Amino acid sequence: MQARGGGNKPAITTGKMIAVQIKYGESFFSEQNKWGYVYRGEKKHFNYLCNYPIPVIICICEPRSETCFWVRFEADKTEMLEGSWKITVPFQNIFAESKPLFEALVPPINDALSELESYWNFNKLVVDAHVIAYYLDKEDVGSGEVANSRALFDRLRVTKELAHSCQTKVEFFFGGYEQDPRELFEIEEVRRYIVLLDEALPELFFFARNQEPTATLKLFLLCVTGGRCTDDGPVPAEKRKIEVADRLMVRSFLGRHFDGLNEIAAWLDMSELENECIGRAAVNCLGLGLESKG
Repeated sequence: MQARGGGNKPAITTGKMIAVQIKYGESFFSEQNKWGYVYRGEKKHFNYLCNYPIPVIICICEPRSETCFWVRFEADKTEMLEGSWKITVPFQNIFAESKPLFEALVPPINDALSELESYWNFNKLVVDAHVIAYYLDKEDVGSGEVANSRALFDRLRVTKELAHSCQTKVEFFFGGYEQDPRELFEIEEVRRYIVLLDEALPELFFFARNQEPTATLKLFLLCVTGGRCTDDGPVPAEKRKIEVADRLMVRSFLGRHFDGLNEIAAWLDMSELENECIGRAAVNCLGLGLESKG
């Protein structure tokens, strides 16, 4: 089926289909009732028509007038006879005048090509990008909602090709805290939110940026493990000493995300060496040689 657009808009080839059973001859017009011509069908064809996967119309063609009439086959509109079944073909259902009625038998026509252009453009954008910057604001943090972030990772995993092209590109940014003198990992509501986010994103080591400049992996580690700053007074952020509170929590953090990395690496048929390189880069990025307690 082909649908034509208005003006100069090209026709859309839709793939929508209707099955037509055509019967030609005077005999098909020999019986009628008040509403139309009576079509009689064989019982052996009844189940075939009932189970056909697309709409079926029965079309009878009158040779002298060259006029065709039609009815949609619907089991509950038929009447069963001893050796056959019958259905009424309405007088007003003239085939040549019924295009709008036929179009109504199939689902609405969508211009899928146009709809997918933005989808493909997004794919190209993230493949070409050096960094995929994902912004979260104070409203996101306050709500505790992590579904959108999870949806981002799912979107990046829609194909193996896209996932492979987006590895180690995602950087999380938090807006609305610019006037707060504390580091993000020192803000309690951010800590609570990232704990939830961390649980929702087991593939973090695969997708998160692990080359400087980056803050995502360190921020997740510090929030999940209860990290803190040990300096007093105004010390530049890049010189502040960081302390991880609990080594067991660090091990749990690493174990969870190495499991996630292993899962996606297996899905992508990556070599052991490729997997190891991503994992090692994540650990180096975390700076786990810094002072730890516990």
